[in-house]
Amino acid sequence: MNPLTARRASAVAAPEEAAARRPVTAYLTWILPTVVTAALGLYEVGVPQLWRDELATWSAATRTLPQLWAMLHNIDAVLGFYYFGLHGWMAVFGDSPTAMRIPSVIAMTATASVVALIGRRLGGNLTGLASGLVFALIPSVSRYAQEARPYAFAMFFAALATLMFLRAMERPAWSRWAIYAVVVAAAGAANLIAVTVVAGHLAIVLWDFCQRTVRVGGDGDGGKALPGGRLDPQGTPLLLMRRFLIAAVAGGLLVTPLVIAGHTQQGWQIGQQVEPHVAQLFGISGGLWQELFASIPVAALVILLSIAALVAGADARQRVIAGYAIAFAIAPVIAVWFISRGPWSYWTFRYMLFSLTGWAVAAGLGITYLTERAKATRLARLSGVLSPRYAVAAIAVVLVGLAGVHDQLAIRRNVAHNLWAYPSQPPNGTAVDYRAAARIVAERARPGDAIAYQLSDQNHYQVDTSLNYYLNGVKNRPAPVFQAQSQIQAESLQPVQCVDPSACISGTPRIWVVYVTHLAGDPFSALPGNEEALLQVLGYYTVTQWQENGITVALLNV
Repeated sequence: MNPLTARRASAVAAPEEAAARRPVTAYLTWILPTVVTAALGLYEVGVPQLWRDELATWSAATRTLPQLWAMLHNIDAVLGFYYFGLHGWMAVFGDSPTAMRIPSVIAMTATASVVALIGRRLGGNLTGLASGLVFALIPSVSRYAQEARPYAFAMFFAALATLMFLRAMERPAWSRWAIYAVVVAAAGAANLIAVTVVAGHLAIVLWDFCQRTVRVGGDGDGGKALPGGRLDPQGTPLLLMRRFLIAAVAGGLLVTPLVIAGHTQQGWQIGQQVEPHVAQLFGISGGLWQELFASIPVAALVILLSIAALVAGADARQRVIAGYAIAFAIAPVIAVWFISRGPWSYWTFRYMLFSLTGWAVAAGLGITYLTERAKATRLARLSGVLSPRYAVAAIAVVLVGLAGVHDQLAIRRNVAHNLWAYPSQPPNGTAVDYRAAARIVAERARPGDAIAYQLSDQNHYQVDTSLNYYLNGVKNRPAPVFQAQSQIQAESLQPVQCVDPSACISGTPRIWVVYVTHLAGDPFSALPGNEEALLQVLGYYTVTQWQENGITVALLNV
């Protein structure tokens, strides 16, 4: 039996009747996780300075619409919808870190609501509440709620696609599958990799097909098969399989233009990661779990609770539902791993953040099943005002929260966003204090000064963008030297350097050089070879240099 496709006869009710008799606790199942996620998302949202990816967002979204459209023909076409949306938002609310991140806070808050609704649909009110709260307390949820990039939107639409999938499985009308297809496409528009959310849905449809089950509608807590095995003729496994495949393909086709555009620009963005090996798939190496959760203790606890859902289920039905939730979490990761074994690799953990929704629901189910077993214990009897089930569930959720306290604080530090692989620290994921570098230049710049930036690795570190952002409005702001075209003029996220640097440096006695410390040994080697050679021929020397956290500012004179 497929528990998603069978309900008690008493569970089938008109929407008006179901809403009228729904208790207050049914609303609290999603309201409380929403409030907690919003509170954590807003807490110190403006403290971490913008990191290189967010600086790229600022560079793109602050352009005029024609300039942004021109840029998208060369780079970041897959992020076009997000950039256009943020452009309108920033026109109203400004470009401070807080203003740029609030849309992501809103999206992540909405995601928590959807996660709770998924949990409620699969396991009842307690599961919904526990799932939503576990999701809210995962440190990476807060981290990317405070990120001026589209990951929170990808998580929202991927979670919503799962909810729409469950609704379509309950009543497989074409209208529901059409909504599902549109939401899948929206997930892909936020992040193409989020389309792999359908892998988890496919696993469930295949199970349903293999078990030869059917679907009878419902809207609330999980139930059992209808007495006598009465079937809905619209819910045959073959029909569900056919309609799911059509909807999934339709959703994929809707984002085909983005797929094509993304691959024509592939050298600039997606698909250039290292091919993952088997050990990385299981998280034995490569940091899958710790980076996905941004916390080793929370990852361990959530995974253990998910496994508990498979073990502690009272019957086969509960264990199958737990398997479904884990499929939502694991199947997309497996799909990305297989795809990344081909010509292009997309093995980047923040692209797969949406899989956390499955882990949260699985953990919520684990908490629910454990409370059923523990409700007669002495601990439950001492629970006070809470019912035994909710008391035990509260203890489990509090443990998840406590396990992540250290990491919740760490991800809100000044340079925390540059630690994109937190808690790991690969060479290109270390702290870079752009704001401190800009402060040094702002305090010491003189009229007539020029500035040069380290632009290697396709301007991956956005050093020039960081100084443009933090020096905005500063008096005596140095003009860029060796630059033939700005990022906007080049319709890109990388400026165009002068072919002949000697034509771009006349009458410039003082030059500031700003570069990422671990990429160059001195200010001269931070520049392209022809620029370095010219400066040395002209007699420039280092007057002084300041080393901040991960970034160096040098002043050259002649």
